[in-house]
Amino acid sequence: MKIDSRRALGRFAMGIGLLAVTAMGGRGWPILAGAAENAESIIAEWPETSRLMVQAMIEKHGQPNRRGKDSLIWFGLYGGRRTVVHRSTSGAGMVEQMVLYRVPAKKIPLLELFDKRIRVNPDAAVVSARSESLRTNFLLLNLAHEVASGFKTVGQAQEFRDKELRLADAGKSSRYLDELMFEKPLPVRRSAWTVSGGDYSP
Repeated sequence: MKIDSRRALGRFAMGIGLLAVTAMGGRGWPILAGAAENAESIIAEWPETSRLMVQAMIEKHGQPNRRGKDSLIWFGLYGGRRTVVHRSTSGAGMVEQMVLYRVPAKKIPLLELFDKRIRVNPDAAVVSARSESLRTNFLLLNLAHEVASGFKTVGQAQEFRDKELRLADAGKSSRYLDELMFEKPLPVRRSAWTVSGGDYSP
């Protein structure tokens, strides 16, 4: 009798696991029910620039994992924590990319000085860049990593940023603009981590 009960419990647990995998859509993050219809209805009234960005994201990555009146969110893209497309009239600040990254306290003022589009949340160990495009965000985050790591000074990072953006305007490509060039945050002691807040959880 005990064996039959264990088998029944095992089959039940396996069924729940399969349902969970199905709900995640194979991405590792849950897809909200009705996301397709709601995403389309949300962006119907958005400015064209933001609407086109969302449509391009959906075509490439599928429906967003979360949605709000003025933003749509995808988890786990491009090696980051989350990618957000915001409703924006001008396109400025339209795309936000967040990565899990512990910045040493003494380096935070340097990142804020480097570029105002970089934001640091030390409590959640999150760094984000918000600009008009994913490529600009990649550039800003890559340079923020180099400043935080001591590879570049603020002045060197700003000079390099401006040069890369000029090349991008000229149609040139660069690894700094195309991908995140770091995989892990700076090493820290476990005791130094503070997990507190909504940014750390999906």
